[in-house]
Amino acid sequence: FKTMELQVADSLKIIQSVINQRKQKYEENGFFLIFWSVLIMLAGTVQFAMLIANYYPKQSGFVWLILMPIGFFYSLWTKIKNTKRKKAEKSYNDWTDWLWFIAGINAIIAFIIPWSIFDSFLIAFLIIYLPFTFVTLTMALQMKMKLWIATSLVALLLIYAGIFVPFSYEIYLPLLCVVLAALLFLVPGIQFHNKYKKRSNVR
Repeated sequence: FKTMELQVADSLKIIQSVINQRKQKYEENGFFLIFWSVLIMLAGTVQFAMLIANYYPKQSGFVWLILMPIGFFYSLWTKIKNTKRKKAEKSYNDWTDWLWFIAGINAIIAFIIPWSIFDSFLIAFLIIYLPFTFVTLTMALQMKMKLWIATSLVALLLIYAGIFVPFSYEIYLPLLCVVLAALLFLVPGIQFHNKYKKRSNVR
């Protein structure tokens, strides 16, 4: 029984260690959550302004096609740049990176397929945000972050509510993208960044 208790205790320590490392990683990367939230909020705001002003409304989607690749290549460049520096420090395989990767692939598909075949912003909206919401909810539950759990659940409800948006109100979906970006990325990004600053000051 003592051996079993020790094994359980060791397993809990390993799990807690992984969670702590993941929290530290996201605290350091809080900037990227903020960066992506600002980029998405900017794209959503600009597209909505173009739609509401009837200023090249059919071309308004190109705002996303311009800003999102910029964010993608910047993030990729930064990740490659920091890989060698942090390779020695990384003592575990973070499977959550693959979740972000899959969600990103879904987002790319949304830009390619809906506009060329279905011509519906609502379809792109669902393909993009549902995977990201499930990823953020998974991360929040893993790290037991109550605020992030709450914002992810609210975002999930808003996304499903968006399914029932009448066609005439689809013009407001870019604004919903702005709200979702704030809930999924900006709020936790600021929280991570503040924790990182506090931890750095303690040191």
